Amino acid sequence: MKNIQKNIEVRRFLEWSKIVRGKPIQIRLYELIYLELLELWLQLNKPPLRILIYETINSDDFDEKFIKGKIFQEYIDEILETPCEDKSGYYNPDSREILNKVNIKELYDVKYLMKSELNTVIMIDRYNAIYTFCRLYEEWCLKKKSEQIEDVTKKERFDVTKGLPIKISSQR
Repeated sequence: MKNIQKNIEVRRFLEWSKIVRGKPIQIRLYELIYLELLELWLQLNKPPLRILIYETINSDDFDEKFIKGKIFQEYIDEILETPCEDKSGYYNPDSREILNKVNIKELYDVKYLMKSELNTVIMIDRYNAIYTFCRLYEEWCLKKKSEQIEDVTKKERFDVTKGLPIKISSQR
């Protein structure tokens, strides 16, 4: 992400998204789509959400990243590279969480469900899938952020802001 250094709101969000704990399995994969949109949003100088999603689904690498699941598999592979010494699971150094083998299986299950949702020739269905994944991610983030903002003792509070860089639910 090239222009991140210029945008403090984006930097704060990315720091928060790395260290936040307790992400449900599906949210971890929805986040990847949101981060892809965020990168494109910055490259295109912050266009409206509608244009951003259409640019994403019409991009040359949409099939490779989303329908074939490359973006999801890279994330899973990254997790699998950090097994715990006692073989109990896989360690995420950013959030200091351990994902067990059941969590990994769930990641694969969600990955295949998301790929099947995105693997359609009907553009409006692709659009709706991207929008829905991002809206669900935003709902989870806003709920988590509001909990953290209220609790000043939370260690996760570092760089917590009230919103996300791209507003999903307020647009369409």
